[in-house]
Amino acid sequence: ATMCGAVNSMHDSLMPPGGFATLFNMFLQIIWGGQGTGTAYLFIYLILAVFLTGLMVGRTPEFLGRKIEKSEIVLASVVLLVHPFAILIPWAITFGFPDTLSGISNPGFHGVSQVVYEYASAAANNGSGFEGLSDNTLWWNLSTSVSILAGRYIAIIALLLLADSMSRKQPVPMTAGTLRTDTRLFTGVTSGVILILGALTFLPALVLGPIAEAFLIARGG
Repeated sequence: ATMCGAVNSMHDSLMPPGGFATLFNMFLQIIWGGQGTGTAYLFIYLILAVFLTGLMVGRTPEFLGRKIEKSEIVLASVVLLVHPFAILIPWAITFGFPDTLSGISNPGFHGVSQVVYEYASAAANNGSGFEGLSDNTLWWNLSTSVSILAGRYIAIIALLLLADSMSRKQPVPMTAGTLRTDTRLFTGVTSGVILILGALTFLPALVLGPIAEAFLIARGG
């Protein structure tokens, strides 16, 4: 589990659970360490969890002593939405024109993982790949470049604007109406937000790739 782009094996040789783990980590981007993106994205999920929970229970959404308002939610939403857009849209286009664009060397479900990993790594990591993909073409070079620019630069700009907005807010004292974020209940709510807003977004890609491949191997296919 890494966000630093370390390549410790040839990804194309990974069994489905290994491919699932690498994809899942890059989809969520909450693994601590590396470039620090794991910490930054975890804060985004925490901010959204505070806001959603505050709406449900009628408490004031506050995080680190600062009120969470419209501008913070808009920026947090941009960070979370640009990532799937940078991965899933070009992935869908590639499979819309498989004969001319994909360059898949592995048939079946492993080929799906091969393609989605290419864009996930471009948007979230250092550009490593499953290898075996015929990706030295105009389509792959341009589309992955767009994924890199969108997945990294738009997200980091929104994160910096969010940090600036939070730093300018005056700290507010904790009251009886403040939503506590140091409880097991809030930890569970945050985990649910991560699964619902993060994992479910990429569930189709995981089902069509490593999960389906794992079932196929288990069946002896």
